[in-house]
This record gives sequence, C-alpha cells and structure tokens, in this order.
Amino acid sequence: LKNGLFSKFKDNPELDTIHANRLLEVLQTFGKNPSQMDCNRRIQALEEDEKFELTFEDFIEILEEPWTSVNNDRNTLHKALAKFDHTKEGYIDIEKFREIMRTLGEPLSDDDIDDLIQLGLNDEEKKIDIEHLLDQLLGNNT
Repeated sequence: LKNGLFSKFKDNPELDTIHANRLLEVLQTFGKNPSQMDCNRRIQALEEDEKFELTFEDFIEILEEPWTSVNNDRNTLHKALAKFDHTKEGYIDIEKFREIMRTLGEPLSDDDIDDLIQLGLNDEEKKIDIEHLLDQLLGNNT
C-alpha cells in the first residue's frame, strides 16, 4: 500500500524515485502533517547533500523522523475532525470533508483529498468514518 501511494508521485515512471521538492505533498498523503517550514528545511538539507531524488527507502527513513509526526497526535486529530461531525455519529459528509481539506491549514491537491476520502470510507458508506480514517492514517494502535 505505501509503495503504491509513493509511486503516484514519481515524475518519471521509469525511475523508482520522486523529486525531493515533492516531500511535503507525499508526507501529507501518508497522513503526516509537518509544517511547510520544517519540510523546506529538510528539503534544503537533502539538496545540500546533493540528494535531489528520493527512493522509497529514503522516503520511509524520512517518514520515521520525529519532525514528520509533530502534528499527528491521534486525539488532537480526532477532536479537529469531530468538530465537523454535525450528527455526532462519527462521520463527516464527503463534500464537507473536501471543503475542509481545501480551505483549512495547508491546502491539499484534489488528488490528495481523493486519496484521503478513499482511506476514510468504510463499508461503502457515502461519508468519512473518522475512526476508520485515523486508523488508516495512524494505525489503530496509536
């Protein structure tokens, strides 16, 4: 699953790498939420080491670095998402979710939003299951 998501960001399908400047976009797709500034610092460090392309293995190492998880506390994310659960049943309407992802915080692309929606769907529902989405993003043991 992870390698498949990573592959969506390859600039050249012949190469198994992504350009370092896409790091934030890829991290967000993997459920991480580092700041733009932290990500820019990491990209700058990579480029100073003349590392302009990242393999999947490089990305996994970065994914496990502490700075990528700063904003990934499950309870905090749950509280944030629950504010948009107007029925208090644990779900968010897909269109409302799409609007939230476009307008709050650092904006996501439509493709990234679609990926998150797919992660949040459970049992063919037409709404985002908050717990299921968090399980998919963070694992169910966090």
